[in-house]
Amino acid sequence: MSSTTDSAPELKRDRRNRAAPRTRLDHFPRDPIARWMLRLGLATPLVVLALLLDAVPRPTTSPNAHLMDDVAAIDWTRGDAEWLALLYPHISTFIAASNPFGRLGLSIMGAIAAGFLLQKVAEIIAQRAIPRSTGVILIFALAANPLFVYFALENFQGFLAITFLGLALADVVRFVNWGNTESGFRAGILLMLAALSDPTGILYALVAVVASPFLRHGRSSTRGLRAANMLVLAFPTLGAFATMMFLNVLFFGVLWPVNDVARVVGGIPDALGALSDGAGTATGWLLLAPVASAWLVAAIVRRPAAIPVSTIVAVMLAVSFVLGAFHPAAAGIAFTLLTLLAITLIPAARTPLTNVLVDLVAMLQIAIAWAAALNRDVVVVWMQSVADAIALVVS
Repeated sequence: MSSTTDSAPELKRDRRNRAAPRTRLDHFPRDPIARWMLRLGLATPLVVLALLLDAVPRPTTSPNAHLMDDVAAIDWTRGDAEWLALLYPHISTFIAASNPFGRLGLSIMGAIAAGFLLQKVAEIIAQRAIPRSTGVILIFALAANPLFVYFALENFQGFLAITFLGLALADVVRFVNWGNTESGFRAGILLMLAALSDPTGILYALVAVVASPFLRHGRSSTRGLRAANMLVLAFPTLGAFATMMFLNVLFFGVLWPVNDVARVVGGIPDALGALSDGAGTATGWLLLAPVASAWLVAAIVRRPAAIPVSTIVAVMLAVSFVLGAFHPAAAGIAFTLLTLLAITLIPAARTPLTNVLVDLVAMLQIAIAWAAALNRDVVVVWMQSVADAIALVVS
C-alpha cells in the first residue's frame, strides 16, 4: 500500500515533465525564449558583417544606396492621393525615412529580417517532418552563400518583401494543408505587406496564390475550396492596391501616376533585349539551375504537381524582370525564391534512398548559389568590400 502511495507523486511529476507531442501547428522552437534566441543567433553574424562593411567603401549602385537617395528626394509637404502612390513601396520608404543610421541601419535591419526568415524556414522544415539532416542542408543551401548575404545586407526593401513571403508560406501551409483559417487570414496580410515593401513583393504574392492549389488540401472533397483559398490569400493585397487606384481615379482621373507607368513601359524594350542576350549564357543557365533542381527533387519524391509551380514561377520572374520590378543591382532574388518554394512545396522523402538523393540535390544548390554569386559583377565587387573589411580588422 505504501509503495503505491509513494509512487503517485512520481507519476504526477512525470506527467508534468513529459513534453506534449509536436503537432504541425506548433512553432519551432516551441519555447518563445528559445525561438528568439534562434533568431538572434542567426542574425548576429550578418549584423557583425554589416558593422564591418560600414568601415570600408562600398558600391554606390546597390539598392540600399538608391533607396536612401529616393527617400532624400521625397517632398514630405505633400499629402494628396497621387503623392501616396508615388511613395510606393510604402513600408520600405517609411522605414528608410525614419532610419537615422543610413545604409548601415538598412543593412542591420536586413540582417535582423534574415534571422526571422531563417527561423521561419526551420519552422516549416520541422512542421513538415523533413529529416533533420535534409533540413540542415536546405538551410545551408539557402543562406550559406554570398547571394543570400548580399541580398540581406544590400537590398533591404527586396529582402523585407521576401521575409514577409517566408513568414506567409508557413501560414499558407497551415491554412491549405490543415484547414487553419486563422493562418489563412494571417498569410493574406503578410503577402500584402510583402507587396507594399517592394515591387517584387507583388510577384511573391502572386507566386503564393498560384502555388496554393498545388499543395495537398486537407479538405480536398469540398467544392470550390482551391478558388476560395486563393481568394483569401489574395484579398488583402488586392484591397490595398484597389484603394490606392480608386483614390487616384477619384482625384486625378488615372489609375497610377503617369510617370511611373511611362517609366515601366519605356524600359520594356531594353529589358527584353537583356533577357534575350542572357539566354544561353552562363548567367541564364545559372538562373535556370534552381528550376531544374526543383524538377529533379519533384521527380525523386514523386510529386509531379510541384513541377508546374516552379515552371510558372520562372515565367513570372522573367515577366517581372521585363516590367522593371528588379533593381539593376539586385541579386539572389530568383535563387532565394525558388529555394523557399522548394522547402515549402516538396514533400519529405520517405525512404533512405530518396533522403540521400534529396540531400545531394540540396548540396548541389550550394554550388549553384556560389557559382551564380561569382558570375554577378555587383556581388563580386561587394565580396571584395567584405574581404577589405576583414583585412582591416585582422591587420
